[in-house]
Amino acid sequence: MQPKIAIIGAGIAGLSAALACAKLGFQTDIYEQSASLTEVGAGLQLSPNATRLLDELGVLQHLGNQWYEPDALSLVSGKDMQTLCNIPIGPQARERWGAPYVVVHRADLLGALTEAVRREAICRLHLGKIIATTAQNELTQQLTAISGNAPDLIVAADGVWSRTRQMQQNASAATFSGSIAWRALLHHKDFPALEAPGNVTLFLGPDTHLVTYPLGQRGMMNAVAVTPGGAASRNWDNSGDSDILAGHFRHWNPRITSVLAATSWRCWPLFEVRKNAWQRASKTLLIGDAAHAMTPHAAQGAAMAIEDACTLAACLKRSNGEISPAIDAFVSLREPRINKIRKRGDFNKFAYQTRGPIRMARDLVLSLRSPGRLAADMDWIYKYRLDKP
Repeated sequence: MQPKIAIIGAGIAGLSAALACAKLGFQTDIYEQSASLTEVGAGLQLSPNATRLLDELGVLQHLGNQWYEPDALSLVSGKDMQTLCNIPIGPQARERWGAPYVVVHRADLLGALTEAVRREAICRLHLGKIIATTAQNELTQQLTAISGNAPDLIVAADGVWSRTRQMQQNASAATFSGSIAWRALLHHKDFPALEAPGNVTLFLGPDTHLVTYPLGQRGMMNAVAVTPGGAASRNWDNSGDSDILAGHFRHWNPRITSVLAATSWRCWPLFEVRKNAWQRASKTLLIGDAAHAMTPHAAQGAAMAIEDACTLAACLKRSNGEISPAIDAFVSLREPRINKIRKRGDFNKFAYQTRGPIRMARDLVLSLRSPGRLAADMDWIYKYRLDKP
């Protein structure tokens, strides 16, 4: 059986799912409400569990020189600039985890996925199509009317504000995490705190943290700060007040605070879906942020979307295209994995932003552990394979 698959949403999750399914011979139609595919945002970390799958899909090679492999993951005190630890992720990532650890601009990844999908004859991309219905039969009818194909499986990859998820009875709501993310692009020469601009650097401080990393050939640094805040807007691309941001970092090292205060920032509230929402009806499955939006503290949001997409395709292959057993197998594989990743993100936020005696204990533990032992802590995330979950 060769099922026809409808995918709602042409972001990273939706395009990855379309490509993974097409590689196995499953016909896909992708429906996107935007008239053109543009990506708001800046940098993105892709760990080996994601790049391994992108390589298998034939996408990684088409990113060319748009990506960058950082030398190390560095944790640094935002107050005294002491380096707490360095985890090698350059050539060592390929050796240890079998795939590279890369940073890339979101728009570049989306562009590579889009071009890969367009090269697949059995993938069709429908732009400017708003899916507006609350009933399963009407949803199927609307998708069929647009493409001429009645779908055997509907995959909802429509993000944290998923309309498809909201159609569920007792739907899992997206809830505000209590944190605000701030985004900026910097020239590394203008950021004197960066002693190693080729690294992914996490600057740690009480109630806040800051992540920086290079964006390949663009000659820029991506900077993301996470602070407490309120959810005045659900929009994820708001103009940020640098005075407010500087206030959160007022006790940090002046080498950092002076740059933060002089930089133009965008900001957005971090919403999450803590209770995974996988299935709306017998033939509708949610993936990516639509199913399990999470905060970025483990840098695994895009990776989990890509894993979802490729796991779904693998489950369809194993079930010979039978929808129900494929969905059951998919959920049984993804539920524990997503929950474990979410817990790691919660732990990371606590560890990054802790204060007082716990902060001192954290710094001591990190300074005493070898780079190899710190890297080993990431094996369960980065070595993950679909055939060896």
